[in-house]
Amino acid sequence: MTNVKRIMVVFGVALLAACAGLQRGDNAPAWAAHVSYDGRYLDILELREWPDSQTGTKLMLQVESKAMTTVRISFRVLWYQADGQPVNTVLGKWQERTIESGQTVEIVQSAPGPEAVDYRIEIAEK
Repeated sequence: MTNVKRIMVVFGVALLAACAGLQRGDNAPAWAAHVSYDGRYLDILELREWPDSQTGTKLMLQVESKAMTTVRISFRVLWYQADGQPVNTVLGKWQERTIESGQTVEIVQSAPGPEAVDYRIEIAEK
């Protein structure tokens, strides 16, 4: 088995395991399948996605700062093809955002094209 096939199998098994865990009735929020965040200062309020005629998919993540001071975060959106392969794009680069105490912000991103059918949003506090 080639390395590429092994990677695809491992990624597929991990994805199925994650989906199976959510289907068992875990108390995970709906956004948990698409958002990676384990910080302390943000509440994730909403994740929406909708079709876009030019790019295929558009998404919006709404977060609120629960910190007592200004918070700096980095975030990126990783896009995937139907077969689980990543879509190579500059949209996957880390971006920074400053959020004031109590402020609600929306992170809006568009898919790099119609071949991008799935995504993962990663957020890190700085």
